[in-house]
Amino acid sequence: MFYDATSQIVTEEEYYKKFKTGYSDLIFENDSIIQYFLIKTINHGKLNDEDFNKVKSSLLKEDEIENEIIVIVYIPGQDSCNRKIKNSTWNIFDLDYRRKLKQITPIKHFWIYKEGSKIKYYYPKSYRWQQDPNQLIESLFFKYHYSCCSAVVIDKNGNYVTYFGEFGKKEVWKIAQELIDLNK
Repeated sequence: MFYDATSQIVTEEEYYKKFKTGYSDLIFENDSIIQYFLIKTINHGKLNDEDFNKVKSSLLKEDEIENEIIVIVYIPGQDSCNRKIKNSTWNIFDLDYRRKLKQITPIKHFWIYKEGSKIKYYYPKSYRWQQDPNQLIESLFFKYHYSCCSAVVIDKNGNYVTYFGEFGKKEVWKIAQELIDLNK
């Protein structure tokens, strides 16, 4: 069965046509049926004050977030995309990634993983990975297991943009710039 982003049944042809235009997919499988759901790759939202404060307090132990943009890279657990047996070549680990991000805006960057994720090939000695505190990040932003990794960028007012599934440094730069422009 094939479903569009509003959970309406569509034909396989309609599904794959739309899949190529800014959508990702979720596939649920059991013994007798496979269901394919279109998921919009980029989504916008706003945290209420309580949830925003929970996010900030759960991420930081040493210092506080003031007016910085919060960037969270999230590993949802093992899947076919992140079953690596060698160090990742993902461009999010390029030296220019955070340098350019800091040129766009002051940031606080967090590397979060779901319990059971294998992060040893994601440079755990160079990046301060932390386990998702009480699955807070997962429950607020990543309700499903999106392939590879996902990201969320949050501005000082709690406005956020999520990117579900595989992404690169250019997508994060673009989202950060979008949130800065929103606050002008």
